[in-house]
Amino acid sequence: MRELRDDSLVDLKFMMKDSGMGKTFIYSEIKKGRLPVPHKIGSASRWVYADYQNWKRSHLSKMHHELPLWA
Repeated sequence: MRELRDDSLVDLKFMMKDSGMGKTFIYSEIKKGRLPVPHKIGSASRWVYADYQNWKRSHLSKMHHELPLWA
């Protein structure tokens, strides 16, 4: 995969593949205000890569703290 700059734009397909999360979960994160609203380019939705990475780090950190001790 090519190196992305912080200001690159990524689509939902990229985010789903990279994070392992589904479309419904990602859009629920937007609705809860945890993930920024996408930029609309015509009918396409795109996110700034740096914003996505920040959300992903935050989400993974939260998941790590919520794991049971035996995991």
